[in-house]
Amino acid sequence: MEYGFVLPKLTDGESLSKFAKAVEEFGFHSIWAADHIVQPVEETNLYPYTDDGRFTASAEDPQLDAFTLLSFVASQTSRIKLGTSVVILPYRNPVVQAKMFSSLDVLTNGRVICGVGVGWWKEEFEALDAPFINRGLATDEYLQIFRILWNSRISEFKGETYQFSGIAFFPKPVQKPDGIPIWVGGHTRRAVRRTVKYGDVWHPTRLSPTQIESMLPYIKDQCEKFDRNINEISISLKRTLHFTDIGIETNSKLRSQAALIDSTPVITEDIKRCEQLGISQLTFDFQTSELDECIRIMEHLADI
Repeated sequence: MEYGFVLPKLTDGESLSKFAKAVEEFGFHSIWAADHIVQPVEETNLYPYTDDGRFTASAEDPQLDAFTLLSFVASQTSRIKLGTSVVILPYRNPVVQAKMFSSLDVLTNGRVICGVGVGWWKEEFEALDAPFINRGLATDEYLQIFRILWNSRISEFKGETYQFSGIAFFPKPVQKPDGIPIWVGGHTRRAVRRTVKYGDVWHPTRLSPTQIESMLPYIKDQCEKFDRNINEISISLKRTLHFTDIGIETNSKLRSQAALIDSTPVITEDIKRCEQLGISQLTFDFQTSELDECIRIMEHLADI
């Protein structure tokens, strides 16, 4: 089992550096940056991962740009993988995004993971003049564009949401043979289909192991439908992690679904269950934003 951690919502470079170096020194797999550019001030009831649809972050929580944040973290580390969990593809021009991912991959000698999602917050789409209604189609086409630009000498694409022809795109990503690995976020069957058609890893968030298990037959079915070897598709599950028996208090913050907030024995059994289901990677974020507490949680996981 491999483990990754979402960077906490800190804006102090020294603290972020300390966190990133700790993740690498503990021997974990990856560091992840979330992607929100703005947050509407009116409370939503459409967030997919809480029981009442409220978002778990407040409007004034600091949200650093994911690409800038990963570039900074890359300069503070040397081995660990660096990923977006997840970048909302329809927010940005696809050619520009492909260049940003490729540039970071070149400069880090192949440490980048392209985690993607379609997004859900309509008001954020509107603020960015991004296509909300056709966001699923745009995401599918942008993923095709990434593969073309990362692998073709002369590139062209004609889709419903974007098109170009006769362009050269260099440098290509360092990672071979197909460029940067694509991890597809989302908990729905549409996300699984997108993974099988365009990606390498299904990267759902806020699901329980039981919910993952219920989706396994559909993954197999889609692999057969699109002629993909099921062994080429991995699963990474992202949830909140908090040990209740190491002296760090839980708080009253709104909890997302399937949060792993429990004692060490219970969490250990949950992780074993994930491994039995064939989940190969777990990504965790934190209930706390305190740097020392985040590091203590990671250290405890490394020790069990």
